[in-house]
Amino acid sequence: MTAVAHERDARPTESGRERQLLREVLGLPQIDAAVVAGYRPRSVELTRRIVTRIREEVAGFSADADPVIHKGIDEAITRAVAVFVDTVAGAPTYGTEIYTFYRWLGSYQAAAGLNLDAMRAAHHIATQESWTDVRLAATALGQSAEVVGALGDGLIAYQTALFEHAFTGFVETRARATQVREQGRAAMLVALLDGTGPEGLREVADRCSWVLPERIVVAVTTHDQASTSMVSACQEALSGVHQDRLIVVADPETATRLARHLAGRTGTDVALSWPVDPSEVHRAVRWTSRGLSLLQDGVIEAPEDHVLDCELHQSRLCEHADPALRRLADEKVLAPLLAQSPKRRVALAETMLLWLQTRDSAPALAARLGVHDQTVRHRLRRLHALFGSRLDEPTQTLALLSALESSIVAWRRAV
Repeated sequence: MTAVAHERDARPTESGRERQLLREVLGLPQIDAAVVAGYRPRSVELTRRIVTRIREEVAGFSADADPVIHKGIDEAITRAVAVFVDTVAGAPTYGTEIYTFYRWLGSYQAAAGLNLDAMRAAHHIATQESWTDVRLAATALGQSAEVVGALGDGLIAYQTALFEHAFTGFVETRARATQVREQGRAAMLVALLDGTGPEGLREVADRCSWVLPERIVVAVTTHDQASTSMVSACQEALSGVHQDRLIVVADPETATRLARHLAGRTGTDVALSWPVDPSEVHRAVRWTSRGLSLLQDGVIEAPEDHVLDCELHQSRLCEHADPALRRLADEKVLAPLLAQSPKRRVALAETMLLWLQTRDSAPALAARLGVHDQTVRHRLRRLHALFGSRLDEPTQTLALLSALESSIVAWRRAV
C-alpha cells in the first residue's frame, strides 16, 4: 500500500470536520499530473541522495548507528518525499500519517540517547537537497518562476512541520524519561534515609540507574533555591529536602567537591559526614544535621571555608546527641546560675568559663573580658558562693566546663 493510500484511508476529523488538505495548508500550486509523473523517477534518486548524505555527515545516523534508526530514517525520507509529490499531483493527502511517523522517529531518537543536533543536521540536509532538486526539476519541466517560488515556500513549510513533529516526539520522550529517572532517584534517596538494607538498596539503584557507591558521604546545608539548583545539576549525587534541610548523598570525592563548591559560591555553611556504608546513611544524616546545628548555635567554631568536617568533632556530637537530654543535664549542673537574671547569668558564666579554662588572675581575666579587676573579683566571690567546692574538684570542673560551653551561646542570645 502506498503512502497516498494510507493517507486516503485515514481522513481524521477535528471537531466534527475534516482537516484541511495538505496542499491547502502548504499553499502548494496545482500542477498537471502528467508533469508530476515525469518527476517521480527523479524523486527516488532524491530520496537516496538525502539518506546517503545523512549517514555520511551526521554522526548520530552513521553506519555504526542503531539499525532501527537507519531503517526509520530511510522510511521517513521515502514517505516524506512520496507524500509531497502526491500532494503536488493533487492527491487528497492530509499529512496525518507522515507527521505521526516523524513524531515516533523523534521519540525513538530520544530513547536511543541522541541529541537534537543530529535531528537538526538531518533536517537541514533534507531541506537543502529537496529544495535544490525541486527547483531544478520544476524549471526543467517548464514551470514558471511563480510556480517554482510557491513550490519552494510549500516545501520549506512542509519540512518545518516534519521537524516540529519529530521535535515534539523527542521532547515528550525525553521529558518522560527524565521524570522516570528523577522519580527513581527520589526513591533511592528515600530508601537511604529510611535505612533500607543492602539488598533493597541495590534493587532501587538498578531501577533508577544510579551507581550505588561502596562508601557514602552525606552533606547537609540550609535549604534555599540557589543551593538546591546548584546540587541538583550533579547527576553523580542524590539530593533532596529532609526536615527543612538540603541533604546531598554521594561518593566521598563527589560529596566533598560539591560541599566546597556550594560553600564557596554561596557562603553557606555545609556539614560533611565521614564515609559510611550505604545502609548507615540515615544515621550519617542525623549526625551531620546535628553538627550543622551545633555550628549554627556557636557550639562548634565555624571553619573559614564554611565546610564543617564532622569527623573532627565526633566527641562534641556525642555530647549533644540528644539535645533535650543534654539541656536537662546542663540545667542540673548549672542550676545556681539559672536563678540569676539573664544579663547577670551571662556575665557570671563568661567569667566562670574563662577562669575554669585558664585559672588566670583577676587582672588577666579582666583584660580578656574587658571589665575592671574589681568586677572580676566580685564575680569570682559570687561564683564560689554559688558552686562552692565544685569549682576545685577535677571531675566537677569537667562537667561545669562542658555545660557552660553548651549553654552560654543560647544564654547570650537571650540577653
